Amino acid sequence: MSIRDRRCARWLLPGISLVLACAGLTILIIKRHSANPQAPAGAAVEAERRKTPLATGATPPLIKPATTNRSEPDTGEDRVVALVTEGNQLLERGNYAEAAAKYEQAVRIDPGDEDLHYNLAIALAKLGKTEEAKKHYAEALQIFPDYAEARNNLGNLLMKENKLGEAIDYFRAAIKMMPDDASFHNNLGTALGRQGNVAEAIVAFSEAVKLKSTYVEARVNLGNACLAAGQVDEAVSQLNEALRLQPDFRPAIQAMQRARQRQPSSSGPK
Repeated sequence: MSIRDRRCARWLLPGISLVLACAGLTILIIKRHSANPQAPAGAAVEAERRKTPLATGATPPLIKPATTNRSEPDTGEDRVVALVTEGNQLLERGNYAEAAAKYEQAVRIDPGDEDLHYNLAIALAKLGKTEEAKKHYAEALQIFPDYAEARNNLGNLLMKENKLGEAIDYFRAAIKMMPDDASFHNNLGTALGRQGNVAEAIVAFSEAVKLKSTYVEARVNLGNACLAAGQVDEAVSQLNEALRLQPDFRPAIQAMQRARQRQPSSSGPK
């Protein structure tokens, strides 16, 4: 039985939004994280401050279920549960340094738990300690090689460093392990778009939208990629749907303005 098979069920906290700024295609990268970077997307979307944004999904930290038998003496596992619970609460409140300290204490107690390294990596990434974060994601993967969320998040860090080839490899590996996660496909599309591979980016964004039809960010990314490929009418169609789902989503409004400027007056809906 694998390490992950022996683990208790993972409890996920609501995601916290994190936006990465990028250049290249006008593609949105929305990064979700928290004590559970898998909300890469159930979290609120921050408005991108750059003119041409790109959005990614990060996967959130994980929390172990609390022990219910309070009559028993505290054990190492009890202490880990308490530390991770405190760490997740601190992370949600934006107290990243304190959250990292809690996770570090938990890792010292149980260094063989991949989820603890994963949570610590998320807090370190929020603090801008990218190299340390990558180290702990790598440690989580050393313990549990099929940790798709860790591969996804590591890919996001590499993409932030513009190491697009490596990021793409990590996203593809995450997708191989969890092919039904729409945010992984959206992240892959983002990296491909930034690499200039618009055709493959369109395929990845299309898959994200197919898996999750209400994925507004992926629809905007798909619309922008179609626009870059000269598929103006398809871009307008995707952006119209994004605006139907979220009428006040500014990246979609801005993308639609660009698409309308390129759309012949006789083509498509007005």
